[in-house]
Formats: sequence, structure tokens, C-alpha cells
Amino acid sequence: MQSSVLVIDDDDVNHDIIVSMLGQHYRIISVHSGQQGLELLEKEKFDAVLLDVVMPELNGYEVCEQLRAQQNSHTPVLFVSAKNSTEDILQGFRAGGDDYITKPFDADELKFRIDRLMTLKDEIASLKESCLNAEEVTLTAITSCNELGVALEFIEKSYQCKTMASLANELIVSSKQLGLDVSTQIGILDNFKNYSSSEIVNPLEAELLTRARNSKTVINIDKRSFFNSERCSLLVKNMPCEDLEKYGRFNDILALIVRGADARLSSLETNIKVMQNRNRGIKELSEIAQKDLTNIEHTHKAYTQSIQDFIEDLLFEIEEASAGFGLSQQQESDLQALLSKSRERLLEVNEHTEDMSAVFSDFFYKLDTLVED
Repeated sequence: MQSSVLVIDDDDVNHDIIVSMLGQHYRIISVHSGQQGLELLEKEKFDAVLLDVVMPELNGYEVCEQLRAQQNSHTPVLFVSAKNSTEDILQGFRAGGDDYITKPFDADELKFRIDRLMTLKDEIASLKESCLNAEEVTLTAITSCNELGVALEFIEKSYQCKTMASLANELIVSSKQLGLDVSTQIGILDNFKNYSSSEIVNPLEAELLTRARNSKTVINIDKRSFFNSERCSLLVKNMPCEDLEKYGRFNDILALIVRGADARLSSLETNIKVMQNRNRGIKELSEIAQKDLTNIEHTHKAYTQSIQDFIEDLLFEIEEASAGFGLSQQQESDLQALLSKSRERLLEVNEHTEDMSAVFSDFFYKLDTLVED
């Protein structure tokens, strides 16, 4: 059965374009006003809604806000608009949208966005069902936590974290202890990753986390607040706006937590840079030592060959000249045996030297492997 997509747009041309792009993939239902869309959504469920922003009477943001107040408020909403400023995207986020695509766009991109939202919807539904028991345990723990103690405990535990994932997990755990639903974006050496207490970060959240982090300031949007630093951005989705005193405390506590996270990320980044520099130094030293060992091997082989040639020549000359020495047959034999034994000992020394060369080569191989790891 085809997935159903509701298109809310006051322009017939836009409807025709979307049908031509998506008609073979989804069942497309079109309406020409926000009110018609809301009425239809009360009667029928859709897998996704494509919502124009600029419309008469009810604009797209107002339609989305009213949609979120209905029972089927979890229907994925993709805003379709020619407006592409940060404020426009933030407005869509405030209204409850899940993604935002700007015109012009191609069919592949639009289909990809819709499929992704449908997948996210299914995953969120599955996660909510599996997390009910865990949420009850979390709520029990939250009631016994002291707000400032949570922040101090996070800072203490953060210095035991060796990876971004473990630090993000501690950040999310601390937020849950405060009763907060959060998403976060953290990074080291310009490598940033997204994490969430609900395990899913939708595309709009990911984009806003990046933009907010670059501002390095606190941004409050009703119940949603961004707490930002150079390496960490924390999005809180359910700030306690109804309690101004608690709201103020949470602003201070969350800013402290984010600064603590940023300090730990800075420390991890420094450690990585030091390790990289150390590995480069070891690698360079290993390469120099290998070159020196190769030169020594070549010199030693040449020297050993010269000695062997010398002994061979000496044996031949002694054999030629032994007749004039007046030596007995036994003396000549003893002399030949002595020289042969000396040659064999020299060859043995050369073999041991080659064994040592193999040992050094194995050492340098293991050293290079250790640096690469």
C-alpha cells in the first residue's frame, strides 16, 4: 500500500509539480488552503504533510501550530518554501516542523526528505514504546536530585570520559535528571556528531544545532533553548517557562554544564594533538633509524665480503707457497685446517649479524604498527 502525502499549497502549479515528481511513489492528496488541510487532517491520517509557508488566511506556520494541537500531532511536516533565512527556518522549528526544504528542489531530494521523515516517525514510535519503563525509572530518580548537584556531578564525571560518545551520554543523563528532553551536538578537531535523549535527531534540529553552536551564545525560543560553546551545543526542548525562578536556575545550570563539556572536549582535543605529534616524532625517528641500519648493513656486508676474499686469496697463496716452507705433510694439513676453521668462524659471525638485522627489522615493523594504531 502506498504511503499517503497531503500537499497544502494555494498554488495549482506547485501541486502539479509535486504530483509529477512524487505521484508514482505516493498517494498524493492536494488541498489549496490551510483550513482545508486542517479539516482533512482531523478526518484522515497521512504519512507526511508538505506545507507551503506563504498562503492567505492561515500561513504555513499557523497551520503547523494548529496541526500539532490535534490528536494526530505527530504527522511529519516538511515545510516547502522559497524563504531560506535562518529566521525562516527557526520559525518553522518553533511551529513544530520536522524539516524545511527551499525552492527550487529536484524530485530525488524531495523524495529523500519525505522518506527520511517517515522513517524517523516509525523509529520514534518504536522508541517511545520501548522506553516507557525506562522513563518511569528516570522520573523517580529526577525527584531525588539536587539541580546544582547534577551539574557538579556531570563536571566530575566528564573528566572520566575518554570519548565524545561517553561525554554525550553523561550530558544526556544529567539532562534527564533535571527532567529535560535534549539534543546535543559536540565535536573534536572539527568532527561533530549529534546525540539525543530520544535517540533521534531530526534534520531540522541538526541544522539549528550547527547554526546555534557557531553563535556561541544562549538562544531562548519559548520552551526551547540553545546553550552553546565552541565545541558543544545543547538544545533543551522543554524549558520550565511557567516557573520563572526555576527557568532562571536552569539557564545558569545548563550554561555551566555546557562550559564543563566544552572544557573536557578541549582537554580531549589537546591530548589527541599531543599523541599525534608524538606519533609523528616516533615515525620520523623510526624512518631515520631504518635508513641508518640499512647503511650499516650494506657497509658490514661489503666489509665481510672483503675479509672473505682476503682469506680465500690467503689460502690459495699459502697453498701455492707451502712447498717452499719446508713443512711436513702433517704441518701443511694443520695449517690448512686452522685457516679453514678461521673462515668458518667468520661466516658464523656474519650469520649472527644477519639474524640481528632481522630482529631490528621486526622491531621497526612493530613500532610502525603501534604508531598507526
